[in-house]
Amino acid sequence: MEKWKKTIIQGIICVGLLGVIWGGYFLVKHFGTDRILEIKEDDFSWVYQVDSVKTEGKAFVLRGFAFELEKDSEKGAFEIVLQDIESGEKYFPKMEYAERKDVNDYFLCEYDYLQSGFEARIKESKLDLENANYEVLLREEGERKTYQTGTYISKGELVYANPLEFEPLDVAGTDLEDIVGNGVLRVYRPDYGMYVYQYEGELYWIADSNYGFVDGDTIVQYQLDTTQINRLPSNRLENNWNWDNISFKFSDAELSEWNAGKYRLAKEWIPTEYSIEKMWTGNYTDKWIWQKNFRPYYEFEK
Repeated sequence: MEKWKKTIIQGIICVGLLGVIWGGYFLVKHFGTDRILEIKEDDFSWVYQVDSVKTEGKAFVLRGFAFELEKDSEKGAFEIVLQDIESGEKYFPKMEYAERKDVNDYFLCEYDYLQSGFEARIKESKLDLENANYEVLLREEGERKTYQTGTYISKGELVYANPLEFEPLDVAGTDLEDIVGNGVLRVYRPDYGMYVYQYEGELYWIADSNYGFVDGDTIVQYQLDTTQINRLPSNRLENNWNWDNISFKFSDAELSEWNAGKYRLAKEWIPTEYSIEKMWTGNYTDKWIWQKNFRPYYEFEK
């Protein structure tokens, strides 16, 4: 009988130790190696957007969508990570996923992007929304690979340039106040003196006095990729060009009648005939002087 009891006790101890070992393994994996990130610049292999951020009760909530191009979307294929810009500390909100019919309808093609919606929720007490600034990162599920999104949270609001480095435009008292105040920054290149804002379905190129105009003019590159190549203009399809080109002379699109203060301002439309997965602008002669890839701020029809 004593031998039998001893065997049972030994078995219980073995099972307990095994449970501790496996529990420790999963804790280390979840809070250790699973949270080591390899942060990369956006390579535009994913399309994403944070639609909104707000406090709900005791939680800070981000909502939006994300999907990898040229693959059917899958529920849980990514997660959102917040990184304190100054300290580098990372925060992993709890993720919930949802269908986004509006996203799938807009990008409609041979791939299904329905399973792309997300809600990222974290206790507001874990963040310092009044004083700290956070970068929004997009991580592939099960991978260390994590992308910068060019999206930040400052004072609890979405911004689209690093708030510690951003140099705001001086537009007080000009016609640019509404565009800069209510538009969405899409291109930020103060090193070349160019900002691009999206406002009410159009893009505004705002050039400061440092921009490299030659004889007062320049060709602005403005080109676009789409998931719906068949909807491109006929002249593009006839030449087997799978992207659109709406490049323009700055002087031709310039809003010279506007009061732009010390800046020059040009405007072009955002096409609606086809989906847009990527856009790029810049100054090209025999090589790129500067170039910036970006996406529109998506405002889907409801």
